[in-house]
Amino acid sequence: MTKKFKTILLGDAMIPGKDFESACKKYLSDFVGEIVVGDWEPDWNNLQYRRLEVEKHGPEIEIVDKLIVEHGNDASMLLGLFVPVSSKVFDLMPNLKIVGVSRAGVENVNVKEATSRGILVFNVEGRNAEAVSDFAVGLMLAECRNIARAHYSIKNGKWRKEFSNSDWVPELKGKNVGIIGFGYIGRLVAKKLMGFDVNRMVYDPFISEDIIREAGCIPVDKETLFKESDFITIHARLSEDSKNLVGEKEFEMMKPTAYIINTGRAGLVNEKALIKALKEKKIAGAGLDVFWTEPIPQDSEFLQLDNVTLTTHIAGTTKEALTRSPELLMEDICKLLRNEKPRFIINGEVLENDEFKKWLEEVRK
Repeated sequence: MTKKFKTILLGDAMIPGKDFESACKKYLSDFVGEIVVGDWEPDWNNLQYRRLEVEKHGPEIEIVDKLIVEHGNDASMLLGLFVPVSSKVFDLMPNLKIVGVSRAGVENVNVKEATSRGILVFNVEGRNAEAVSDFAVGLMLAECRNIARAHYSIKNGKWRKEFSNSDWVPELKGKNVGIIGFGYIGRLVAKKLMGFDVNRMVYDPFISEDIIREAGCIPVDKETLFKESDFITIHARLSEDSKNLVGEKEFEMMKPTAYIINTGRAGLVNEKALIKALKEKKIAGAGLDVFWTEPIPQDSEFLQLDNVTLTTHIAGTTKEALTRSPELLMEDICKLLRNEKPRFIINGEVLENDEFKKWLEEVRK
């Protein structure tokens, strides 16, 4: 008979704990016994600030959630979305074997520490890929065609026809679109742009050029992408190596009629360099869904610019993306427990840890 284990589920304002609970019962009822459910941060505004700080500085800056303090000692699994999983959490959960976050990024998990302690980490890739790729294409159109600015003018009693790019408002057909990052989202953006008859160039040093060509795109180096693109859309992962991937040097390379779209991570673009490029009209415009501080400060220079479209970090927030992600996480963990092949393990070396293998064997009996 399967040895059932205790699980803590900590949702938040974006995906509440009850959604994790229903997904857990759907996929893991054969393995999970006691379930403790809560919400790490139920206030939407607080969540936006806290999760961004964790993404910038890591999970160690946060205190441990009270449910973990109260119930973590004998729990074997901890699952959530943005809940910070730090070394302090591991100290309070000596029996922890699996950590899972229903998002692609694992900035809120101390993966290195988890690995050293024999704790397996799951994420979910592609949960909001359709949503973000839709939004990236939409933001591209909104910025270059002045859709949001025209709407704003009508709402404020004006009928605006002149914009900062009025001399070169573009059609997409025949333009060069540079895609930085060719993971789930980047590939979907490329696919969705096919109908616009654009030339799709890709810069991703971690992806085989053959894979890029198979998708009908052109692999290029970073310099070529910035010099030749009419639109650049960013879908790379944020890491220490990719921080400030786009800075003053890259903006100097761009055409004065080119646009940059960021629905990825704010830290991929140097904020001061972007503001300078927009103010000095070194580029035509930008579309931004992610910011270095969220909500965006009221004294931000972006609010004074007429060649930028700003949205409130909503690219990945669709009904399907939110409801799908806890189920994708639970389903993948279920595959592991049923001795099938999971898709989303971050630190696979833990599977060779003797203590973890012993626990897994007991669960599978």
